[in-house]
Amino acid sequence: AGAPTPSPPTPQPPTPVPAPTLQPPTPSPPTPPVPVPTPTLQPPTPSPPTPNNPVDLSSVTCANYGQYVNQAGIQVTTRIGKDAGKDETFLLDVLDDNTLGALVVCDGEASCSGNVDFTMTAASKAVPVAIVCCKKDACKGNIGLTVADLATPIDVNVHCSGESSCEDAVWTVAGDHTLDGYCSGESACEDSRWTATEGRLTMFCDSTEDTCDDAVFDPYALCSGGGASNARPGSCDAGAPTPS
Repeated sequence: AGAPTPSPPTPQPPTPVPAPTLQPPTPSPPTPPVPVPTPTLQPPTPSPPTPNNPVDLSSVTCANYGQYVNQAGIQVTTRIGKDAGKDETFLLDVLDDNTLGALVVCDGEASCSGNVDFTMTAASKAVPVAIVCCKKDACKGNIGLTVADLATPIDVNVHCSGESSCEDAVWTVAGDHTLDGYCSGESACEDSRWTATEGRLTMFCDSTEDTCDDAVFDPYALCSGGGASNARPGSCDAGAPTPS
């Protein structure tokens, strides 16, 4: 007998292929905004001092001039000791734009006595001037101060302290410059002459004997101090306020 006929293979159903799972797209992280830097505000640059902003020399005295002699912006001339500047001529002109004041110190017996001229010409920059005459006969004699008429009025301060410290001296400022005189000591400003041609003139004379005897204040001064009444008649304005 013949071999048995084999049965045909049973067909297998196809294995199902799973459908791909669709993932939602991963969102990109948001780009942070680029910060805009806040502008830095710079403080304004201060303006340098100008020639119209001078130093104050109205309070220089024989007691405190040391505080000024090394101060920046002041042109300083010193004559210290007996006869140190006798018979000299002092040119006070200021030509440097960085100099805002001129100070002359005569400290010592007869330190600037004799025939002495203090002069500021019209070539000078307009800055305050102070002259201090300290001790006996410091600025006694044929002493003359002349300040020319400048484009801008200035303040001139003359401080005389000591016996006969400014006796016979002549102090003159032209134009609208102001002149402030201080006299302390026996005969400190006796027979002296002080002239402000158009500006204000103020005088202090202490009550020491003969402090301002026969002094002349031209055309007149705003006077204070017990010795002012001994100046030449008409030198003090009786109705003027006492200077501070």
